[in-house]
Amino acid sequence: MKKWSIALACTVGLLIQGAPPAQAASDITPSYEVKINVDVDAFPNQTALINAFDATHDEDVKVYYFDTPDQQFKKKGYIHRLRVYDSDKKTNITYKKVFPGIPVEDAIAEADEKGFTNDMSNYKFENDRKDGVDSFSISRKETFKKNNHLTFDSIDVGYAIQLFKDEAPKKVREWDDETWYLNTLTASIPYGPALANTYVGEYKGVEADLEIWSYKGETIAEISTKVDQKQQADDIEQSWLQGLTEADWLNEEQISKTSFVMDR
Repeated sequence: MKKWSIALACTVGLLIQGAPPAQAASDITPSYEVKINVDVDAFPNQTALINAFDATHDEDVKVYYFDTPDQQFKKKGYIHRLRVYDSDKKTNITYKKVFPGIPVEDAIAEADEKGFTNDMSNYKFENDRKDGVDSFSISRKETFKKNNHLTFDSIDVGYAIQLFKDEAPKKVREWDDETWYLNTLTASIPYGPALANTYVGEYKGVEADLEIWSYKGETIAEISTKVDQKQQADDIEQSWLQGLTEADWLNEEQISKTSFVMDR
């Protein structure tokens, strides 16, 4: 019996030694942002829309996106966004990598391969929930004091592009190819600006951000909220969709704010 136990132990040891190492699970744990477009035409005016969500005014922002005329960045999942605020003495730029049409688990695995980890506090990992679909995204925001080159009324396009180049994180610049990335930024043009009026309110007992965007004579409205758990996102989305549908406030076109600006 003793010899059999020793032999079994040796056999198990050899099997374990020869087995390929198990792949470690990702430590990236994204938060969730639920976003739903509200039908602006369902309300007699914007005041009625704002009151429907018990919202108070927060900020007015001019929003620009930078990409080439044939949108080379967008095709590869890069978003470069510039926000210039009206009241506050600040402006910010955001670098975002999105993975449309890719399962969240696969997108996270790609982020792992690029060296991203959950403890990188200067990056935000998020599941953007839109129209029942979760899309993984990585974003990083840099905030600056407002200056004469970037004002609410106008921007120096060359200065803005150079700012994006100067502040671009290494992981963003090198995701595909740094030379391609910088050359593409150089060839970029601004899309926008859209005027975004932002509000803080609530819907169905949940704190909600309300944003009303206007661009080229068209207007969209979106309510959103951020939570940590998938079940929370599921419950809120179901509750909001039911409430908006019953009130006849749901917009049939669930378009992203990025597409609202860049695809017009």
